[in-house]
Amino acid sequence: MSQVDLDLNVRVADYISANVKLFDTLTLGNDYAPGMSLSYTLQPAGPATRYYDGRRRRSFAFAITAKHPNGIVCINTLSAIMDIMENATPISIKSENGSFKFISAKMTTSPEFLATVQDDDGQDAQKYGVYQGAFSVQVII
Repeated sequence: MSQVDLDLNVRVADYISANVKLFDTLTLGNDYAPGMSLSYTLQPAGPATRYYDGRRRRSFAFAITAKHPNGIVCINTLSAIMDIMENATPISIKSENGSFKFISAKMTTSPEFLATVQDDDGQDAQKYGVYQGAFSVQVII
């Protein structure tokens, strides 16, 4: 029996991109590239519950980082992402390769300010506010 790659992060990112007006492309990893950016990281959160048939109920934590010159845009974008994720259903987010079954999502951290960054050291360089929000997703794998 071959191992199937978990496509949860791709399906969640696709769902967010299709349902929220984003100011930049949502990418995996800490993206501190010049200019505005939206990035996310994913990691298991807590122990899994194992069922007799071998399936596991597991939570994954998503942290989304937004970088924009206007902090309100970051807060509004992150809030919109949290809203649509909390309203997502098993029909909304589906695995394309059968690696998971989506159960639910909930906000775990409201959008919060992390830092003010500058793309370069020039006196006229643009300053950006960096904000982050987090949610957890429960799935059966």
